Amino acid sequence: MSCTKKEVALPKEPLSPTEQFVLQKLMTDKGLLRTDLTDQKELFLSESVGLWLAYLLEKDDQIRFDEQVQVIKTFFLTNNFMVWRIEGTKKASVTALIDDLRVIRVLLEAGEKWDNASYIQLGKEIGENLKRFGMVDGLFVDFVDVHSHDKANTLTMCYIMPAAFQQMAEHDLLSQEQMEQQITILQNTPVSKEGFFPKYYDLFSKSYVFDEELHMIEQLYTAYHLASIKKDTTPFKNWLFDLLARDDKLYGRYDAETNKPAVKYESPAVYAMAARYMLELNEQQMAQQFLDKMTALKDDPKTGYVDYYTKSTHIFDNLLPLLAEREVNNAHNDELE
Repeated sequence: MSCTKKEVALPKEPLSPTEQFVLQKLMTDKGLLRTDLTDQKELFLSESVGLWLAYLLEKDDQIRFDEQVQVIKTFFLTNNFMVWRIEGTKKASVTALIDDLRVIRVLLEAGEKWDNASYIQLGKEIGENLKRFGMVDGLFVDFVDVHSHDKANTLTMCYIMPAAFQQMAEHDLLSQEQMEQQITILQNTPVSKEGFFPKYYDLFSKSYVFDEELHMIEQLYTAYHLASIKKDTTPFKNWLFDLLARDDKLYGRYDAETNKPAVKYESPAVYAMAARYMLELNEQQMAQQFLDKMTALKDDPKTGYVDYYTKSTHIFDNLLPLLAEREVNNAHNDELE
């Protein structure tokens, strides 16, 4: 579907300041999404594409969604794989499973929602290729080389995305057995005595491996995916709330041994992911509290998540908050209907 500039300039509703910031500052004239405005402004990630598409689907903005699908086809596809990053004009040679799964899920869902066969076709092409070359012993792995088909022997826990596998099964990309094989690895994940999750599953040793430093985004993604399949995540939730009660904030990383923050920064994306996790638990009030913590990190409410003094920003810290805000808003509206 082609669209005129006039159509793009007149969205259905006023743009949020964060969305305006993404469009005006982080998007190139070719529709590529910059990673930041300084040293990574020529770095473009498949992660950004997937999150932007997920947001546009939630927002029901097919015009911009279609534009970004064209970006995938023009820039990110190599041999029917999505490369995980482009630096300038140089494409990476490997994929990233979580980003592939997000894009596949969103394309398949968008195809159904808007009755668009081309989205489904693209989702299937990427999905079939990933299934053919990106598995070891029936399990998806973290990455595959788009040329040699060399692949990882690990499966990072937060990459296991049940919603994507369910969509793939519905579109005959995975059998029921294959879908369940992926989800079983997630369901069987051990939990530390404090309540946090392992970093990855090692396919050679068939064991789960914990990290010495905990990335809260990864931890929250794992919890979110577990909650999405109704697996009890109470130990993690209690751990999360204990950290919040102790420090009145969530930090980006923690030391697994001491439970102390390993960094000094808070991250809008962490609060966004915490809000999405709460939403998955049907705890809308807590979801809103995390959103409030997130928006409090804005130096200027009229722009995106960018440091007032240093002008430093990261697209992940803008796209995930956009998605979280939209999902919480949609859930609230659904409740009112």
